[in-house]
Amino acid sequence: MTAHTIWTAIKNSARALRNGEFLLRVRADKLYMHILYLFLLMWLTIMLSLQVDKTLTRAGANKAAIEELKIHHAEREAALVKLRSASGIEERLEKMGSKAALPEEPATVIKKR
Repeated sequence: MTAHTIWTAIKNSARALRNGEFLLRVRADKLYMHILYLFLLMWLTIMLSLQVDKTLTRAGANKAAIEELKIHHAEREAALVKLRSASGIEERLEKMGSKAALPEEPATVIKKR
């Protein structure tokens, strides 16, 4: 085979593709439905993989947001525990100028029932 023959075959194949006669020339017209089915399956696979990728991306973003909220919640909880602790209350009383303080001795029982 010469280069001219190969070039002519390529040109003819390209022309057949452009005109929609390629399947007829290669005698694959009986397989048209199979080729169409394969194309549909490939398209469906690509679309589903894009949907899965989109869902996984959204799930990853949600997971990051949840972790951030957990950290924020832990910080708030620590701040609330500090506000309720005796030392925190004593500090706030001192800042406000109050003379009240925590008792140094435990309470005594005045009357027993």
